Amino acid sequence: MRESDQALGRYVLLRLILLLCVFFPIGSSFSFGGRGIGINYGRLGKNLPPPDIAVKLITSSRIKHVKTFDMDPVVIQAFTKSNITLSLCIPDEELPALASDPTRADLIVQRSILPFIHTTKISSISVGNEVSMMPDLAPHLLPAIKNVYYSLKKFKIHKRIKVSTTHSVAVLAIRSPPSHGIFQESIAGPIMKPVLRFLNKTQSPFMVNLYPYLTYKETSEVPLDFALFTAKPNLYYTDPNTRFVYTNLFDILVDALNAAAASLGFNNLTLVVTETGWPTNGHENDYAASLQNAKLFNQRLIKHVMRVPVVGTPMRPGVPVMVYLFALFDEDLKVGEPTENHWGLFYANGSKKYELGLQKHGVLHRTKLANGENKFSLL
Repeated sequence: MRESDQALGRYVLLRLILLLCVFFPIGSSFSFGGRGIGINYGRLGKNLPPPDIAVKLITSSRIKHVKTFDMDPVVIQAFTKSNITLSLCIPDEELPALASDPTRADLIVQRSILPFIHTTKISSISVGNEVSMMPDLAPHLLPAIKNVYYSLKKFKIHKRIKVSTTHSVAVLAIRSPPSHGIFQESIAGPIMKPVLRFLNKTQSPFMVNLYPYLTYKETSEVPLDFALFTAKPNLYYTDPNTRFVYTNLFDILVDALNAAAASLGFNNLTLVVTETGWPTNGHENDYAASLQNAKLFNQRLIKHVMRVPVVGTPMRPGVPVMVYLFALFDEDLKVGEPTENHWGLFYANGSKKYELGLQKHGVLHRTKLANGENKFSLL
């Protein structure tokens, strides 16, 4: 490849920067259908629109897939006959009991799955969220997953609804170069390998939460435009082992995860990005967290994963990637960094921050009732 001196300089700089991050921790029968854009529906906020209005907002945004953080029948009921596919989640605190008592899984399935099986599209259940790095919960992970699977099998719906668990990108010990991606030594053998073996056997998705924004902030060196999908042609990264060329940080993280799974002998898992996104606000001097950057990232990400024909990643060209944006609403009850409260496509009052580029416009009307409560309607 011919390059100008300036282009070569930027390429070398980016290559060195990413190599510095080497040790930084940071379809088929599968019912997600290969690729698509979903959104995470969390409810840790005050005065959020109720589930029925949330469904209307999601529908108006032309989003067909939703991931929740619990198994609340009230929420599941709201999606009845909506033509939206749900990915549900069993909360972390239920894992120990679920791992030791198979009847717990039966109760969950009978309460949150069977009443809706003919009227609501349910694609998967995540058993816990990012627990593979938690010493107190990780040992319970696979037994809990298996009990949920066997319960679904008992009711003959295990082929329709897949069982998995959601991992953080911090499971990676090495993420760059992506071809050298491996899992943290403490979990690779005892946790990740048996879990991935189960996923492979049951043709279930390898679910991972990954945030280019967080990687950008943690390393402090990766160019912002490389993380935002806005890099110019002269800014790219070449894997020194495969010679694959990367034009964005998202693909590097995805392929590092693919390589880590392959290093344990699993080359054909369906990787689903269950959380990704960009905050619209944060610390006072966090200039990366802005509405404009959030809009840029999500719109460019959608364009990237939804291209026709399917592009995939350099390591897996032509293989689609399912992506769930984080999140539907700003959630003001979440604790942690200031950014934690500003990931929503919608403000907590239901008004939209920006367009994703794939939806018709929907307007949420909010009326204050005499008793002080809020009434929502979609116009």
